[in-house]
Amino acid sequence: MKNIISYFIKYPITANLLMFLIFAFGLVGLKSLRSTFFPEMSSRFISVQAISAGLSPLEIEEGITKKIEYKLESVSGVKDITSSSLENISNINIEMERGANMYVGLQNVNNAVDQVNFGVTIDEIFIRKREFVMPTISFSIHSDYDLDYLKTEIDRIEDELKSVDGISEITITGLPEKEIEISINEEKLLAYNLSIEEINSAVLRNNINLTAGKIEVNESNYLLRSNNKSSFAKDIGNTIIRVNKNGSPLYLKDIAEIIDTWSDSSIERYRDNKRSINIVVSNTETQDILFIADYVKDYVKKLNNNNNNIDAKILFDASNPLKERIDLLSKNGIIGFLLVLLFLTMFLHPRVSFWVALSIPISFLGMFFLAPSAPITINMMTMYAMILVIGILVDDGIIIGENIIRKFEGGLNRYDAAVEGTMEVFPAVFAGVSTTAVAFLSFFFFEGMMGEFGWQMGFVVIATLFFSLIEGAFILPAHIAYSKALDKKQEKNKISQYFNRLINTLRDEYYRPILSYFLKKIHISYLFFIGLFCLFVFGSGVNFTFFPSIELDDLYIEFKTKPGTTMEKTKMYADQILEIVNKVNQELEDSLNTNVIDGTEIKIGPNSHQGNIDMFLTPPENRGIKAYDIVEKIRSEIGDFPGVENLIMGVGDPFGKPLAFALLSNNTQELEAASEMFSKSLESIDGVAASSTDYEYGPNEINFTLKSKALSLGLTNYEIFYQVRQAFFGTQIQDLQTNQDEMKLWVRYDEEDQKSFTNLENMKIKTEKGVFPLKELVHFSIDNKIMSINRKNGSKIIEIDGELASSKSYSSDIIAEVESNLFPKIKEKFPSVRLELSGSSDEGTVTANSMKKIMPVFSLLILCIVLVTFRSKAQTLIVFVLMPFTLVGVIFGHLLHGMPISVLSGFGMVALIGVLVNDALVFITAFNLRMRNGEKFLSALEDTALTRFRPIMLTTITTVFGLLPLIFEKSMQAQFLIPMAISLSYGIIMATLLTLLLLPVMLLTINNIRLFIAKTDNREAVEPAVKELKRQL
Repeated sequence: MKNIISYFIKYPITANLLMFLIFAFGLVGLKSLRSTFFPEMSSRFISVQAISAGLSPLEIEEGITKKIEYKLESVSGVKDITSSSLENISNINIEMERGANMYVGLQNVNNAVDQVNFGVTIDEIFIRKREFVMPTISFSIHSDYDLDYLKTEIDRIEDELKSVDGISEITITGLPEKEIEISINEEKLLAYNLSIEEINSAVLRNNINLTAGKIEVNESNYLLRSNNKSSFAKDIGNTIIRVNKNGSPLYLKDIAEIIDTWSDSSIERYRDNKRSINIVVSNTETQDILFIADYVKDYVKKLNNNNNNIDAKILFDASNPLKERIDLLSKNGIIGFLLVLLFLTMFLHPRVSFWVALSIPISFLGMFFLAPSAPITINMMTMYAMILVIGILVDDGIIIGENIIRKFEGGLNRYDAAVEGTMEVFPAVFAGVSTTAVAFLSFFFFEGMMGEFGWQMGFVVIATLFFSLIEGAFILPAHIAYSKALDKKQEKNKISQYFNRLINTLRDEYYRPILSYFLKKIHISYLFFIGLFCLFVFGSGVNFTFFPSIELDDLYIEFKTKPGTTMEKTKMYADQILEIVNKVNQELEDSLNTNVIDGTEIKIGPNSHQGNIDMFLTPPENRGIKAYDIVEKIRSEIGDFPGVENLIMGVGDPFGKPLAFALLSNNTQELEAASEMFSKSLESIDGVAASSTDYEYGPNEINFTLKSKALSLGLTNYEIFYQVRQAFFGTQIQDLQTNQDEMKLWVRYDEEDQKSFTNLENMKIKTEKGVFPLKELVHFSIDNKIMSINRKNGSKIIEIDGELASSKSYSSDIIAEVESNLFPKIKEKFPSVRLELSGSSDEGTVTANSMKKIMPVFSLLILCIVLVTFRSKAQTLIVFVLMPFTLVGVIFGHLLHGMPISVLSGFGMVALIGVLVNDALVFITAFNLRMRNGEKFLSALEDTALTRFRPIMLTTITTVFGLLPLIFEKSMQAQFLIPMAISLSYGIIMATLLTLLLLPVMLLTINNIRLFIAKTDNREAVEPAVKELKRQL
């Protein structure tokens, strides 16, 4: 290794060439990287959807869902099976194990479903691999014109967007489908002695295109065709139903109204109280989020400028947070670079400072060179990793650069100073970088969502540190060796002279006496640090949570009315709630003198009794009030809202709902009772504002049972109910095509005949023995059934969500209360019921559990690296004993800034391990070298501490001040990064105290123990470095 380093220093053109190649290839790699919101990941989900019209959720569960689930249990590679049995539909989702071959899995699922012997008639069944599609940007369109005009515009917009290279996934919601309805009046039907079935047959026979072969005429072939199929209501109205006895035709339009209409929409959206249509443009695995977002935003702007009849507004833009994070990285990178340069210049020569700071762009460009082959994208997680690693990039350069300067000032020539200065600390630097890399290597093995995303974070950090090591070992020494910094004739920088005097004063007048005291009073030293540890770790009262409460810019209100409520009435309730929201918004804007809620949108559906209000806030740094405070004000104004059930509101959470629980059991009665008890008990816990459950009954049902008269007439349930279904639900008899639109042709009773229960009772049922009112043939009873039966891995499941009362409510505390007090009481009463976490809590638990499994393995790898470096078990143990003490700094920082410790804080702690180990390795390596050179133990220990004081302080100052702009950043994107920055910066301050004070004390303690065991007073003879030297001689 020394020969290679010497070569680069002797021939600096090689160092410059290496730097140029890293720059060139890095820029090429950066240019080829695509931008995505989250890291790309292959979908591990397969969906099975089976449709069987006319079946209740219970019938769907028993006849379809359970049977498919049973067959899927034998499919290899399946991790979880979740299902939902609704009216007419069974939805089953299969999550495969990570790394499973999805094409083989899809084939195995197909084979398993093919083997099912269904006990019901299956109309359609769909089995597909769910592709990973990420919404990129959405915008709404509304107009004062009717739906026909909107439909035309939406079709044009969709065509124009799909024609753009790089855009393919477009989803439109809120726009019903066009259809033609043959609306029949029952009186006319009876007057002409017709049935709906006869009308259906007549339309099908006449509205049709047929071919009848060909004919040869005058040596030319002519095709024989009947082109009578029309997609226009007027033409369909001219369909002949029959010919009367007098020879006159009876047209469809004589007995029915044929109208162009719209299907009942499952979702209705309203913006500014006007019906709106949402267009969502998504990116696939090969498309660039920034390109899509920029193009659509420009398109919307032109759309508004060129069309006065519609109003388009961007609702959601996933590129904004990504751009903000890129800007944040750029800003903090530049500020960090300048601060590093500034502080290095204060203590080192400006040229040395420049070459050390240059490691930041070199390291990043090196990582960009490797990134396309990984492959990774520019996304939220990789940006997070880049911001994280920027705080520790220059540490190695400072250690190497400062040591070269020290060697030069000690009398060596510039060449030897560069070689010896680098080689002296390189083993420790290499080991330090290796330990940090190993710590982040664990990210490749996390489970859950963090496992899908974490490996890209690990790659960014490891690759960046790898190139920082290359730069520090081969490029930096050559640059310093031939810079004017190693010119004894050059006058020293007055600024660096001043600050060096300052740091020497700190070292000699403050640090030296404190160190001497700690070395003399070992017991007081241990009491001090152990006391600090106990005070902060056990007595600080710091809060812990899976994910922190991030200040975001969107709120939501979800509510339900009584099942069966019409969309119109649910919309009325939404309007009333929105009036309260607007009132609160106006009051806030008047008091704060700034805009707070920038826009709102109402969504009704997918069931008619479900409502949702989305509120889009101005950025946190501009509105002067926290999102949770806005929620509290709205909640207090709404209070108990008559007619509305399960009203829950909160702040949008990118990690999922913070309070989400699942109860599982195969005992339906126990599960229902337990969920009700759980929901009520959850609301009684401090910090929980409200709860909601996915378990609910559907709208009222009118059930038919045959009377004796029907039986005497030989009628069956099917014969009667089929005619009722034809009248009220209708029959879709044809699919029609107009231009690019597909329309359905329906036949059913007109709206007036469907309006009342009386009309149902008096509906005429046509039989072979005459026509009878329905009420004479059947008994009516009113009932309601569960809307959806959900299952997970063979057990029924009910999910309960909770709403945090404020930003000071921590999900971890509430979950602990649930697990320790609430659920045991439920378990005692309902023994078959199990509890699982879901939402962000589940993700946090999955990640935490996987960390518990894998961190011991990676800790062992780190131990091996340190052990190989020191070749001393005791010195290795010292490094590991130091690690827990860094929690003092981490906890102090979070308390100071009023933040809970979270998973995001943990990322900073992982980086902190590397910094601490690096400092300790360099310190102990320097100490061992002095021992090998024959110095006395106490003299070597003190001299090492004093010598390492400046580089350790430099790395601390540059890292902490490099992170300060991020810690005090107010933007929304910074909120995700601040916990990490707090952990790293305050942890490094504590790591500095540990390295400079506790580490020497522990080395002295180990030496005392060795003296006692060896029964000698020769401190030097028992040191491992001295023993190793004697063995080599």
